[in-house]
Amino acid sequence: MRKVLFVLTFTLLLVLTAVNVLAQTDITYWLWLDDPTDPTIKNLVEEYNKTHPDINVNMEMIPMSQYHDRLATALATNSGPDVARFKIWWLGEFEKAGLLEGLDNYINSWDMKNDVIDNLWDTGKVPGKDEVYMMPHQFISFYMYYRQDWFEENGLSEPVSFADMLEAGKALTDPDEQRYGFALRGGAGGGDQWLAFMLAGGARVIDEDGNVIINNDTAVEVNQLYIDLFRKHHIAPPTCPTDGFAQIMGGFQSGNTAMAMHHVGSSKTMQEALGDNVAVTAIPQKDPDNPATIAAMSGHVMFKTSAKKDAAFKFMSWMTEKRAMEKWTNSADGQLPVLKSVARMPKFQDDPFYKVSMEAADYAKTWPPLPGVGYITSSLWQELMQKALLGEISSQEMLDQIAENIQ
Repeated sequence: MRKVLFVLTFTLLLVLTAVNVLAQTDITYWLWLDDPTDPTIKNLVEEYNKTHPDINVNMEMIPMSQYHDRLATALATNSGPDVARFKIWWLGEFEKAGLLEGLDNYINSWDMKNDVIDNLWDTGKVPGKDEVYMMPHQFISFYMYYRQDWFEENGLSEPVSFADMLEAGKALTDPDEQRYGFALRGGAGGGDQWLAFMLAGGARVIDEDGNVIINNDTAVEVNQLYIDLFRKHHIAPPTCPTDGFAQIMGGFQSGNTAMAMHHVGSSKTMQEALGDNVAVTAIPQKDPDNPATIAAMSGHVMFKTSAKKDAAFKFMSWMTEKRAMEKWTNSADGQLPVLKSVARMPKFQDDPFYKVSMEAADYAKTWPPLPGVGYITSSLWQELMQKALLGEISSQEMLDQIAENIQ
């Protein structure tokens, strides 16, 4: 009898286990990371899978340089992910193609809705529509790192204006020592750094009526100033036409450059490498009384092609909740929090890198979420900037092509 009871119990356990396995929903999650060595997202996904036995998230990391094109191709063949990390740049293009799932019905029943910083919901919308298509996850505003020790040794103050930046760049450039004033990012992902400079110089992508003005006289002049940092003033390394994130960050940390634009996502790594020798300031401005820089939002979206939308939203919303948000913002690749409860923590009020970021967010602007911007930021900008830096096209020709693709 005991043997029979044991067999029945064991069989029941097997059946229950099988039912549980069958009930589990598998979803696919695509993402990129500026720092692919940062394990935080991987650890968060593993934690989610352990604490949510009904959902299993399969994570696939894709290089930023390939991300947009691979995502578009996969969705066109109905083989894309259920959830993806997403840039504000791509919203207009993917929404126009009918690929993004609207999130309003899900968000309205989400317990943490009111903890999201109010105006950040708008970053997940496209012009002319009220629906939210992207769950906010993190945002950044660009600032300038500079070598405080080098500036002090040369009697230089922190760079506030374009003139300050150029003066310091020239003073600190010494090609014989392989030292250059500014880490210009002409390779993959450099469009944000470039737009931060353009905005700081008074250029705009579109005007208040939505007209494309990135190729007007002001923008052409500012773009030429940027190109001239390399071609005329020679304060950027000779490798800058192809330098990406790893090159500009590595060069700054190893003592090859004196200034570099990035954001708080790299601040932890910078401080670990340079300690008190690295300082941070707002992006230098053409007119410091009228500042501007770039802000960028990345979040999570789900797609109309997904057959597992409920599970997809459960995961993407969990990634924005307080526990995951706090872990992410404290990681090497973390950025600014989108939750009020996390933003109130002392770190974001007292740390100088976060403080500059939060202050810059007050006057920062984003790429407009219009069709064409995704293509520009993922590939066209890099191609055009490299040609401009090498003297193959003019500033006007570069911006005319960008304007044409936005329209």
